[in-house]
Amino acid sequence: MNLSKLSVFLLFLVITPTYAQLCSGTKVILLDSIDYNVEPNWQLVFDEEFMGDTLDLANWELVVYKQGAFDGTGAYWTLDNVKVSPETVYGACTKATGVCRIVAKKETVTKPPVSWNPSIPEATYNFTTSNINTKRFFGWGKYEIRCKVPKGKGFFPAFWLYGEKYGDGHEIDIFEFMNEYNLLQKYDSDKLCKYIQMHYHKADNSNPNNRPDYNCGSTHKTNVDYSLDFHTYSVIWNKFGISWYVDGEFVKMVAQWYDIRGEAVTPENIKPAQVVFRNDWYPKNEMQMIIGMDIQHGKDLPDENTPFPSYLDIDYIRYYSY
Repeated sequence: MNLSKLSVFLLFLVITPTYAQLCSGTKVILLDSIDYNVEPNWQLVFDEEFMGDTLDLANWELVVYKQGAFDGTGAYWTLDNVKVSPETVYGACTKATGVCRIVAKKETVTKPPVSWNPSIPEATYNFTTSNINTKRFFGWGKYEIRCKVPKGKGFFPAFWLYGEKYGDGHEIDIFEFMNEYNLLQKYDSDKLCKYIQMHYHKADNSNPNNRPDYNCGSTHKTNVDYSLDFHTYSVIWNKFGISWYVDGEFVKMVAQWYDIRGEAVTPENIKPAQVVFRNDWYPKNEMQMIIGMDIQHGKDLPDENTPFPSYLDIDYIRYYSY
């Protein structure tokens, strides 16, 4: 190989696509087209309608994701704040019959911050809340929730997927609502529940003292106040990409592979022996579904106008395979 050809070859190796969603890329070659049904035949695998009067322990773990916080701020998580009822709950225009209600309360409790480390002394918390995890882990497919989120400074309702393997923690956030600020970085109550964060993470958990968390993905802004009614939030996750939807409307897609022009590789445009860049942070682990309410910290804590108790009301949670 002469010098000029070598220079071109080396230049090609270091080129990366100028695409914001490719958070960390490696050049690879897809040796063949990947067999994938563009129009998948969805099969309902997990369907939790919350039509009983207790949490179904065949589906859900009787443990909380965490308890309290190391510094004694925020909220203490307890399953006492999870209520399941066949009763009907109403939104502005719609209703849900059979709900799981996660309650955020303003109350003082003094307990050890985390059950898995008894050496940490007790701390006092001013709020209680909870979340629930599926016992099962799921892979590629469609994840969907219909719920009504609470409105108030300091609330952090979220629905996400999480799985860990060989020290890699993978997470997909289907939705997160939190405090928002104006251009002057002042808290803006008018933005509450009108700003949905949707993204994914890859965390290196191999060293608990040094746990880098790589955040990538998308954000959806809208003027809709999602706290007024029930809405459906969903994600389709497969070997090609992650696509977010709200009430069936497509919001954003991030891909596992991008071509050298920075365009997402999809079932419609994939080519045999195609040179692509792989999104190294793209989630691959099987994951649990987690839904819950958190209380934010520091300047984001609830204030005197935050309504307590408040509720995250879940109509159903579903998973479809293909």
